[in-house]
This record gives sequence, C-alpha cells and structure tokens, in this order.
Amino acid sequence: MTSWRDRTGCLLVAAALLCVVACGREVPVAERVQRLVDKGDYAQALVLIDDELKAQPENWSLQDLRVEALSRAGREDEALRAYAERWPRGGPERPALFRRVARGLIRAGLQSDDGQLRTHAAAALSALRAPDLLPLDRQALGSIDAVVRALAVEAIAPLAGAETLALLRASLEDPQPEVRAAAAGALAGRGEEARADLERARSDPSPRVRLRAAAGLVRLGQRDWLPTLLRFLDDRDDSLRMQAAEALGHLEAVEAVPALRRRLEDGDAYVRVYAAEALARLNQPIGREELARALTHPNASVALYAAEAFSNLGDPAGAPRLIRALVSQEEIPTRLYAVWTLARLGDLQGQPLAEELLGHPDPHVRFQAAWTLGEMRGQGRSSLQRAVLDPSPAVRWQAAWALARDFTETSRPRG
Repeated sequence: MTSWRDRTGCLLVAAALLCVVACGREVPVAERVQRLVDKGDYAQALVLIDDELKAQPENWSLQDLRVEALSRAGREDEALRAYAERWPRGGPERPALFRRVARGLIRAGLQSDDGQLRTHAAAALSALRAPDLLPLDRQALGSIDAVVRALAVEAIAPLAGAETLALLRASLEDPQPEVRAAAAGALAGRGEEARADLERARSDPSPRVRLRAAAGLVRLGQRDWLPTLLRFLDDRDDSLRMQAAEALGHLEAVEAVPALRRRLEDGDAYVRVYAAEALARLNQPIGREELARALTHPNASVALYAAEAFSNLGDPAGAPRLIRALVSQEEIPTRLYAVWTLARLGDLQGQPLAEELLGHPDPHVRFQAAWTLGEMRGQGRSSLQRAVLDPSPAVRWQAAWALARDFTETSRPRG
C-alpha cells in the first residue's frame, strides 16, 4: 500500500512537471534576460533574446526586452528599429517603452557633433515637456549652443517644483541674451514666486530680456510697466516691435490701442501683421480688416503670416489663402507652413502633401515633413512609422519624437 507521504511526494513531482510543460521556457528566459539587463550585461542578454525569438518571433514580451536592452546599451537607432518591427506585424504598442527609446534618441542628439541634430533634440525636449525628461533638460542647459539652452528653458517652463525654478533663475544669468529672454518669459508664468526675479531682469543689458520682464510684470498686475512695453513699439529693431505688439495683445492692454494703430503704418509688413492681430485681440475691428488686407500681400510669406494670425484668433478667414498655397508652385517650406497652419484650424487637407514629401530626395524636406505631421497630433501615424526607418538620422529621430509626443498627449487625462 502506498503511504500518504509517498502519494504527496508523487503529487508534488507531477505538479512540478505540469508547471514545466505548461509554463514552457518563456518565463525563465525572460527572467534571465531581465537579470542580465539589470546587471548591464546587454550583449549576453541580446544573445539569449535572439536565440529565443528564432523559435518565438511573436513573443512580444521578449521583443520588449530586446528593445529595452538595446536602449539601455546606448544603441538608440537599433532600439528604434527593433520597436518598429512590430508595426507591420500587428504587435502591441508599449507607450512607456517607446518613450524610453525617444529619450535615448534625444540624449544621443544632444551629444551629437552635428549642431542641427543638437537643436532638433532640444526642440523635441521643448515639445514633449515632461518631468521624466528633467535629466535631459539639465543636460541641454549645459550645452555649448545658446539655442539649445534657450529651448531647454522652454522645456522646463511649465514644470512645477523648486528645482525647475532654480534652473530658470540660473538661466536668467546666462551669458547669451536669447537664453535670458527665454528664462524671463518662463518666469513670468511662475506668478508671485518669480516677481523679484523679473524685477531684477528689468535692468538687463539686453532689450529682449527687458521686454520679456516688463511683459511678465504687467501680467502680474504691475500696470506701471505698460509704458515700457509701449516704448518698444517704437524701437528700431523690427523683432522687438513685433514682440511688443504680440505681448500687448495677449495682455489685453487696451491702453495700447492708439500706439498699435500707428504700427499699422509700420514700414515692416510683419510688424503690421503683429499689430493687426493685437488689435483684433483687443476687439478692434480694424485689426481683422488689416489682416484680411494682408492676405492679398504679393509676398507669400507675409500673406501666410496673416493667415496664421487669423488661426491664432481661431478664425478660419485665412484658410482659402492657405489652401491655394498647397497646390501652388511656391517653395516647399511655404507649402508645409500652409499645411501646419491649416491643421491648427482642424483642416487636414494638407496632410497628403506632408506625407508625400516624406519621400522627397532632400533629407531637409523630409525632416520638415516629419515635423509638420508631428504637429498634426495623431494624424499620419502610419507615415511617421515608416519614416522611423529613414536613412537620415534627423528624419527618423524627428518621426520618433513626433510619435512619442502623440503617445504622451493621448495618455494625459482631458481637462
């Protein structure tokens, strides 16, 4: 007769055998791979993964580990390509994993010897704007490029916390005025905790910084700084006149109406557009009238600026001019600008053009097309997915950043 102890032992052995049969090799291999990845032995982890995937090519858990191992090994492009392999095969999306790949590409871009790639990476930081990117923001703030540092300031502008406030204050001491101006603009959104910083910035040697500081102080209720902004409307620098007009419109400074009306006679057509938009924001009918007139300007760039100004106001009045630009013989950047501006109005007529230009022989054009599709928020995903395999790093990385941004925004709660 079999004892109770013997029967129990047999049952345990049988259970163990059943577990081996039922569970297969997947779980132990995955665990071994994860341990190797955690130890930093990425090469051995990838060997194990590749061996296992020969028998289980649709094992998406292992595919995810492969992407993670490549990303953590600093092989960003290979990680991107490995992730992209799932799209034509209907594999599941892993937004968090894809964002990790995108972060790796930003890091690689910031470290690149190519100045344009560094700028593109910083622009991606500014577009994604997320707390988990703060280590990369700090890296960008230490860049040798002032443009990269200014974009990093914009990236951290909406992020709460004492650390980001300290970084903005430090950027207000940057040797380059464009970085200090970006910092002043960002601090203006911090409310009372940044008032003293803006007060100090009003004596900055750069007029760009003083303008941003003055606008920030007016935003905080110090209306005695309005005369400073009004004086910038008469500055010799066209860009300062434009920035002053824009700020006055957003600040709802009705006191500026007479001065803005004078700018409608400005010698620079772009200043006139900015002044007209500001007047429209201040409920002055002449603002929209002047913008409508600018839509017929012989210079296509000025006309499209006016159409963008209408889009800033949520007004589709410039749409017919934008649609004409799509089918015109105008330069490609002008046509893509029309695509982008139409998309801001919810009009996707230009999407086919942007997707077509992803196949253009010039990588700069393909990059602009990828950026434009990325700005269209969730549109053209399949085209962007193909673009992550583009031979140009700038194009494929921009496509990846656009997709990561889409993942980020669709995962955020509404409201």
